[in-house]
Amino acid sequence: MLGAIIGDLAGSIYEYDEFKSKKKNIDKRMEILNKDNLIEKNSFYSDDTILTIAVLDAILEGKDYETVLREYGLKYYQDVPNTKANHFKYMFSPEFIKWCRGKSEGKSMGNGALMRVSPIGYLFNDLDTIYEETKKATIPSHDSPLAIVSAKTLNNLIYLERKGYSKESLKSKFYFLNISLDKIRLTNKFDSSCLVFDNCLTAFFESNSFEDAIRKAISLGGDTDTIGAITGSIAEAYYGVPLELKNQALEKLPYDFVLKLEKGYQKVKKL
Repeated sequence: MLGAIIGDLAGSIYEYDEFKSKKKNIDKRMEILNKDNLIEKNSFYSDDTILTIAVLDAILEGKDYETVLREYGLKYYQDVPNTKANHFKYMFSPEFIKWCRGKSEGKSMGNGALMRVSPIGYLFNDLDTIYEETKKATIPSHDSPLAIVSAKTLNNLIYLERKGYSKESLKSKFYFLNISLDKIRLTNKFDSSCLVFDNCLTAFFESNSFEDAIRKAISLGGDTDTIGAITGSIAEAYYGVPLELKNQALEKLPYDFVLKLEKGYQKVKKL
């Protein structure tokens, strides 16, 4: 949960430039690997964080996922941070806003489900329930086979990490590509579909710490805040979250988000 939020914060200041740029700036992509701070002063939370909190809220309050996702979408879509790093008109994609308003069927194969479902992987403790809840949280706006299987795979991985599986055994179960981070970085384009999941897995399996996983993910370019969020949610379950990064992230969030996270992690400890 916090892993997704930290990844969102870290990637937020790169996304718009990646979206608008017609040329890949490899040097700028590489900067994240060596910058002093993962979370910068001008980093901001975006839709990835908001909808992660929405899913968490639905679980904690026993509410319907679709209802809560629409509520958060309509409440926060104009809550655009006052920063030059972000020039998108709204916090959410046009299609998601249409869905929130009941003007779209919600058949997206975008990565918007992947980035929000991690609370399910942390707050439920058997795989059948995790699969069922993940599907429920995905299909309202992302009722496509690719989105559903990707979201289930993400939470399956988080669940097994929580159970203590080694990275080697996880890699054999979840990752079948043989492509280097350097090659992805050279060719990667902005992509908001679930296909970015492969890049997130590569960054995680090639990492040596929580922070390293997020840095490597963002250095690949493209949809950096969402790639950071997805990778962060996976990395948290395996490495944990460093206290300094946790505190930096919480300082960036609205107080009600912080309270929901505290309540969520209290439940995790009881599992």
